[in-house]
Amino acid sequence: MFKRFITLVAAATLTGASLMAEGFIPTVHGTFRADYELSTDNGESRFQVQNARITATGAPLEFLDYFLQVDFCAAGKVKPLDVFITLHPDSHWKIFAGQMRVPFSAESTRLPRDYYFVNTAMVQNYGNLRAVGVKVGYNFPGTPLYTEGGVFNSSDMEAHTAWNDGMTYGIRLNATTHGWHPEVAFMSRIPGGTGAGVRVNMANASLAWTSAHWFVEGEYIYRTYTGNSHPATHVYSIYADYSHHMNSRMFNRWSVQARFDGQTDGATGIYNAEHQVVTNVPSRRRVTVGATVSHRSSVRLDFRVNYEQYFYGHTSLSHPDPSRLLAGVMFYF
Repeated sequence: MFKRFITLVAAATLTGASLMAEGFIPTVHGTFRADYELSTDNGESRFQVQNARITATGAPLEFLDYFLQVDFCAAGKVKPLDVFITLHPDSHWKIFAGQMRVPFSAESTRLPRDYYFVNTAMVQNYGNLRAVGVKVGYNFPGTPLYTEGGVFNSSDMEAHTAWNDGMTYGIRLNATTHGWHPEVAFMSRIPGGTGAGVRVNMANASLAWTSAHWFVEGEYIYRTYTGNSHPATHVYSIYADYSHHMNSRMFNRWSVQARFDGQTDGATGIYNAEHQVVTNVPSRRRVTVGATVSHRSSVRLDFRVNYEQYFYGHTSLSHPDPSRLLAGVMFYF
């Protein structure tokens, strides 16, 4: 009986190892991000779980891999974020199909484990979009250039069954060389899907620089609304992170950050009850300063403290974002 048990365990181990080697058993990662915010305007406060993500990837075929990502608590909501497969016809081409991120904006494509602040920059409010569709990526041989572009449903991410007569389009081109990372991108979409609003076009440019201790990035979005339905919106962000090694039982890195970002009057692009596009995102500017202590190895652990000061222009709209003190934790495995 004991010999049979050992034989079964050995067979199961060999089968599992074979399946893992062939990519059938997924590689799993997780990201947990939570914070506490205290409004310095009125003294109100709140706790939030920003992310509780589980990611699974695998490559069951030499030319095919898959990516699944679910956020089990995105500020209190469960969201299936990414569900797609990638075909690799050769070493330069990639073909993606499923639900995924529309290619646009450096800040928006950064993973939560790589954030430098508790809250993301304002450019992510406009560039962070996932939808169902297809996109193609290409690495230019002998160069650091990479581009990807695709076509997607214009309806919301959750509305897979809605019919579309106006699609979402996105394309970006970037490079990484000698610590520099420039990127340009373009996106065109009808927010909310066909008939919900006007087509919105956005052009994007960013430039990042990385050294042993520094990370600096600037990004700009120019957002226009078709039919002269609303003045163009300008969105911008520039920030810097300085890091250094530290000797501690728990932490091996400390860093300080500073950011300046803002936008002019904006609109969602969705019609109101009078079938008009009106300003519903007020112009504002923000200064953020912060400090972080981290553990970086096969896992990541960040503890952050930030302060955000908002500045509003002359507007009849309410001020949706109070100045605040924030404390956050991020854990990635």
